[in-house]
Amino acid sequence: MRSCSISWKTGVSEWLMPKWLVPANVHAVFTTRAGGVSEGPFAGLNVGLHVGDERALVLKNRQALAQKLPVEPAWLDQVHSNRCLLIGSSAVDDNKADAAVTDQKNRVLAVMVADCLPILLSELNGHGVAVIHAGWKGLANGVIPCTLKSLQGEWTAWLGPAIGPCHYEVGLDVRQQFQSDIGFSVRGDRWMMDLKQIARVQLERGGVQRISGAEECTFCSPEKYYSHRRDGVTGRMAGFIWFN
Repeated sequence: MRSCSISWKTGVSEWLMPKWLVPANVHAVFTTRAGGVSEGPFAGLNVGLHVGDERALVLKNRQALAQKLPVEPAWLDQVHSNRCLLIGSSAVDDNKADAAVTDQKNRVLAVMVADCLPILLSELNGHGVAVIHAGWKGLANGVIPCTLKSLQGEWTAWLGPAIGPCHYEVGLDVRQQFQSDIGFSVRGDRWMMDLKQIARVQLERGGVQRISGAEECTFCSPEKYYSHRRDGVTGRMAGFIWFN
């Protein structure tokens, strides 16, 4: 097992590397907005094709990233669902999902975010990896337990940068989607939501006991991270994980 360093300068941009104990054959990185060729509200390393950025620029960003990875990532069409894809050796016809798992070597999984919580998972024996896109809708829809049902063995998780409870204000309609006050605090007539706390509880209930995380809030760091809640029109970061 090894604990990854905090950052890795790739020549394209500065990527974060999860600080967690994983087998030496497992590799994981998370992009910031530094680097890239996107402009305007997407300035930096935007990897989202669905946010209004120029397609050619996004593809250049993705191409630059792909050169640093073993293979082209398995991108998901994220729709805030609870669907988890099993990524094998062949192409996937329908990639509408918010989680993915693979037991294939050098199959790079990807998850895009700009406030939602990116979750990377590794099997402790290094024979499998997974990703989860966990916004409030995904957490309410059960994306974490649905993903964990498809996993076997013992797993460890890393919770990436996401909007924090300092800025994630939601209404009663969102609070009522959850059966517990865990992860919610009151501020006036609004609720402040802690995505990471809710995710930790759901992961632990699903049997994941080793959970690490980056405590940074995407809303609080405009120079480093995209934030949909802060900016409205903005780009997307991405987390990648694979094993060899």
